[in-house]
Amino acid sequence: MANATSTEISKVGEPVAPLNGLVLIGGRSLRMGEDKAGLVYHGKPQREYLTDLLRPYCQTVYWSVNSGQLDALRDTGMPLLPDVENPRPGPLNGILAALDHDPASAWLIVACDMPLLTDRSLRALVAGRNPACMATAFYDTDGQFPEPLLCIWEPDSGPIVRNAFNRGMVSPRKLLMLNQIELLAAPDLRELTNVNSPDERGELGL
Repeated sequence: MANATSTEISKVGEPVAPLNGLVLIGGRSLRMGEDKAGLVYHGKPQREYLTDLLRPYCQTVYWSVNSGQLDALRDTGMPLLPDVENPRPGPLNGILAALDHDPASAWLIVACDMPLLTDRSLRALVAGRNPACMATAFYDTDGQFPEPLLCIWEPDSGPIVRNAFNRGMVSPRKLLMLNQIELLAAPDLRELTNVNSPDERGELGL
């Protein structure tokens, strides 16, 4: 398992940026009808389960939150990163907030709506990381496009994300498709399954 405090050297002899973790919990959960980050699948709220998964690989794990969550979560003891203000909601607002907060670090991003995720996928993603690219991601469940919400975003992606944000882009997947990234085959595609509604949760028996 990765040691979050160790200094790593890339294959070309350059230091590898340290890795922070970010759990995206700032979505409005409209289809689910309740906060997806608070759902219990593994004996604890999903945001806490994912935090525990990320900690072995990251120097610090943050929660990406919307402005309305700040007061409610302030006493959890977790470091909170408010989304960049944007009239267009979406995960890119949280990703950009993280890259702005610590531009010298890479960020391992995980969405809160992947209840089947285990350490197996995180271990494979970190092992396959290519710091020479702006990001490292798995192919999504369709096997055609990158999965942006289980992804390592390198420091060099910061200006690219900021420029896309300023141009009105809201899709992190499209952003990854337009740039040089490392794409990996997920060890178990089922772990990338998004659960966004009670029906989808019921189909998985969760």
